[in-house]
Amino acid sequence: MGELRRVAAQAGRPYRNVGFFFLALLALVVAGFTPPVPGTPFFGYFSRAGSMDVAVVVHLHVLVALAWFVLLGVQPFLIRAGRVDLHRRLGWCSLFLIVLFAVTAVPVMKHAFENGLTQMSRNAALSMLAQPVNGLVLLLVFYALALWRRRHVHQHVACVVAAALVTATPGLARLGLYVVGGMQGILLVIVFLYATLIVFMLLAKFRYRQPVLKGPYLPIIGLFLLAHTMDIVGSQSAAWRAVAEGIVAML
Repeated sequence: MGELRRVAAQAGRPYRNVGFFFLALLALVVAGFTPPVPGTPFFGYFSRAGSMDVAVVVHLHVLVALAWFVLLGVQPFLIRAGRVDLHRRLGWCSLFLIVLFAVTAVPVMKHAFENGLTQMSRNAALSMLAQPVNGLVLLLVFYALALWRRRHVHQHVACVVAAALVTATPGLARLGLYVVGGMQGILLVIVFLYATLIVFMLLAKFRYRQPVLKGPYLPIIGLFLLAHTMDIVGSQSAAWRAVAEGIVAML
């Protein structure tokens, strides 16, 4: 009888299949970082991982990002298997990975900026910094919210999904540029990000009877809109370039 109750409880847990989404997202990111993108400073990391001209910090950053994504994919399967205790312990381990991700992201930004200067103007390279800076800020915000709301499953999952999409954006953008090209490729990726958030919002609304107006997805979409406006429009302004010059000076 106890075994039947346990199986029934596992079957009724929300988001029990979300791990497949995280693993699929990881596959897209790896695909995006594999081929070099012509006409951009974006080299294909996984096609050159053994090359001597790839900075050590880039290798470390990639390993940390992969470890975080793998952990992200494993966590829902632990819940699915009824190992909530292990899920919680590994959740706290992810804090170490996020800190290491942020620490290694800074020199990687510097490396990307310096590489960009060899292929574009200084103003263009400064504008290019907007996405990784905004992305890192958003990741830390969403991860902090996920920790804070860890006992509220729907809010926790929403923030984790948002953090995963933010982390995946550079790889997805490279994939869009390689497969489609130009601004169309970037816009396709942006549509994918918002479509994913809307699908999760509708899932929470219609399957789990969660409110939309008081739920987490509208504020999350608002933060994505703010970041993308900054990436596409604000990054071209003199004000951002002045801020970016200050960031570069500190890198």
